[in-house]
Formats: sequence, structure tokens, C-alpha cells
Amino acid sequence: MIVGLAACGIGSSSEDALAKEGMAIYEMHCLNCHGEAGTGEGGLANAPVHGPLGHTWHHPDWMLKEMILGTFDYPQKTMPSFVGKLSDSDVEAVLEYIKSGWDTPQIVWQKEVTLKWNELNQGEDDQ
Repeated sequence: MIVGLAACGIGSSSEDALAKEGMAIYEMHCLNCHGEAGTGEGGLANAPVHGPLGHTWHHPDWMLKEMILGTFDYPQKTMPSFVGKLSDSDVEAVLEYIKSGWDTPQIVWQKEVTLKWNELNQGEDDQ
């Protein structure tokens, strides 16, 4: 996964280090339910796949961070809360790890979604 960004020339060494840290956190807290980040292999049937074949890359960063923490409210939510278990930097690292498995067009599209969301919600707290 991490190699994917470096091979494309997208990842910087700091992004690669953050993704490596995120991989360890993902393996500790996320792997049992979501399975392998890129394919979902080994995960629960109803847990989203975070790789290129999944839907995760369609969401802006703020939403993904809330989902990782388990604080985003959505119908039939089954994600446990990681508030108090994961720090903001842990969440950033997990998100960077997840992103490291996406294809370049997905990375670009998700970055644009995040920027547009931020522009539309400028001045709102935590968005």
C-alpha cells in the first residue's frame, strides 16, 4: 500500500512515514472489522472496504476523520467510538494509510472534494 504512493511519485517521505504509522494503528484498531485496508479481505461482511474498490475516497477529510473516531452519525451506525483511544495525530495517520492505497485519480478527486467542502463551510468550527 505505502509503496503505491511512492511509486507514483505522489507521496513525500513525511507522508510515507505517517502512512507507516497509520498502518500500525489500523492493524491494531481497524483490521479485525474492516480487513485488509485495500481489499477488505478478512473483514466483516458489512464493514466498508477502504481501498480503490470501496467508497471511502468519495468523502471529504473531515467526514473520514469523524468516521475513524466513530463520531459520525449515520443510519444503522455500527462503528465503535475511538474517542479517548485515538489522538488527532493517530486519526491523521490512519487516514494517510488508507489514502496510500487509493489510485491517483481517486486521491486527486478526494482532495478536490475536501477543498470544495472546506470552501463551502469556511468559518464553521471543525469543518
